[in-house]
Amino acid sequence: MPEGRRLVGYALAVLAGCLWALLVVLGKLLVATGVDPVTMVGVRAAMAFIMLGGVLAVVNRRLITLEAGDIPLFLGYGSCVALNYALYFYAFKYTTGTMAVILMYTYPAFVTGLAAALLGERLDAVKVTALFVTLAGCVLVVQAYDRGALLFNLKGVLSGLGSALAMALYSIIGKTAIRRYNSWTVVLWGFGFGSLLLLGSRLGDLGAVARMPPEVWGGLFLVALFPTLLAYAVFTRAMVYIEASRASITASVEPVVGAALAWVFLGERLETLQWLGGVAVIGGVLILQAGDLRRDSARSRAGRPTGAAAGPPPGG
Repeated sequence: MPEGRRLVGYALAVLAGCLWALLVVLGKLLVATGVDPVTMVGVRAAMAFIMLGGVLAVVNRRLITLEAGDIPLFLGYGSCVALNYALYFYAFKYTTGTMAVILMYTYPAFVTGLAAALLGERLDAVKVTALFVTLAGCVLVVQAYDRGALLFNLKGVLSGLGSALAMALYSIIGKTAIRRYNSWTVVLWGFGFGSLLLLGSRLGDLGAVARMPPEVWGGLFLVALFPTLLAYAVFTRAMVYIEASRASITASVEPVVGAALAWVFLGERLETLQWLGGVAVIGGVLILQAGDLRRDSARSRAGRPTGAAAGPPPGG
């Protein structure tokens, strides 16, 4: 591959990570309005579904169709998307944006553990090392060494880890869906069923949607457009130029950029040990993805197909 095309791919992957990182600031500002987080993320998912569905209907109508027999699969996928969105916003509500994005980035460790437990995938030395490094980093980030600080942030910590677990689940379900559908179709109906479940859980007070102030509507539109649709579109385009594993590794700038944005715009600060924990969490992610990259390279040399992205990575 010409070096210029590879550089374009890396640049697009970095841009995708930066777009996802915008959610750290936008999410914190939105939850500060006092509007119910579930209502907000339900509207966010509905906006993304409508915008993406409109584009796909014009570009290729086949991308918006589902087989009736696959509706339960996508209902499960949408349930995990809904849970991830809701818990991520609750993490913003109960702790710092920096801690929320770092905790959410533990999701590859959950994927590895769930794949071993549910799918029988082998835990090799690389995966075990990555899990240990991620766990150690998580302990430092949540200040498990300081009982008072941990209890103060407990709701946020549990919400952040819950969002990571939900993301791991929809990544695994997405791998099944991606075998039969285009990735855009999978993402579209993740938004669709996710919004249906989120807003459906608020049927008793749908008037809350109408009562949302204009600035919340504007903020949710920005969230649906930039760290949701545009980020995934840019990331998908990056994979035209570089392998999915390389794109994922490069897009891991998200928590770093998110922490920087939270520092500049929200005045958030972490203790030295928390920063070390954040580095460890990201290091664990990179160890796992580097292992995937080596496996993809080996498959490529052997003439076998490599892995593909199965829906939006973090921040999606």
